[in-house]
Amino acid sequence: MHSPCRPLKVLAQRVLYLGVRAFGSRVLPGERDSWEDPLPQDQWQQVLAELRSHTGSFDSLVLYRRPQRGRTGFAALLLREGAGVGFARFHPDAGRIEREFRIVSGIHAARPQSFDVARPIASGRVDEGGAWLLSESLPNYPLGAVRDAGQRDRVADELADLLAAVVDRDDATPAHWRAAHGDLSPWNLRTLLSGAVRVIDWEDAGFAPPRADRIYGALTAATTFGAPPPSSAPGETIDWLQQLIVARGRGTADAADRAMLDALAVMTRE
Repeated sequence: MHSPCRPLKVLAQRVLYLGVRAFGSRVLPGERDSWEDPLPQDQWQQVLAELRSHTGSFDSLVLYRRPQRGRTGFAALLLREGAGVGFARFHPDAGRIEREFRIVSGIHAARPQSFDVARPIASGRVDEGGAWLLSESLPNYPLGAVRDAGQRDRVADELADLLAAVVDRDDATPAHWRAAHGDLSPWNLRTLLSGAVRVIDWEDAGFAPPRADRIYGALTAATTFGAPPPSSAPGETIDWLQQLIVARGRGTADAADRAMLDALAVMTRE
């Protein structure tokens, strides 16, 4: 369900995609295990019933949990006869999900020119805590990733303008900070067969120091595609990104995180 970005992994995914279409899921590598509900049974059944009230029936789903320790909750691709009928996310912080739903609804209604977003369908709270968000499914084929820096920067700039109208700015936010996606990496900037760019994962949208989305996008492109990392950035943006990367890893940075932290450490402060 998670689309890779590095060339060898992209190739492997597309080979497996064709293999599954021809021979079924038995061609997939990895251990087989029994299913365990991601929530207590009564809560899980409540979520499934509410999702079906919006999508109609679905006969299977693919569950995904992100590996970063700083990321909680899970996502599920809902399938009917192998075709996606919806994409759902659950987070134990109901306010976080409801905020994301408002943001995505506002961006979708604005009809962006340089990118699009999956159509938001509904959100709801779960008894005893947490909430879910449902949007239309991504296309049923492996997606590409934006490699062109100019295209990525155009998306970042339009995104900032549109987000400014839907994200609340509190009194503690510095006046010169701009609205930002907060995770504008290749894995969240996907390309469809039509060439359109789809931006996903809006949970970190908010305000950030100048050029934060541009710099983070360039850093993640450097670790993913081998592109040259940025050589300079505003000092407060460097500090903010360092704190962000460390917080997401909760002290267990992987190789990509370490590479980004190393690049930030030697970057010229403007």
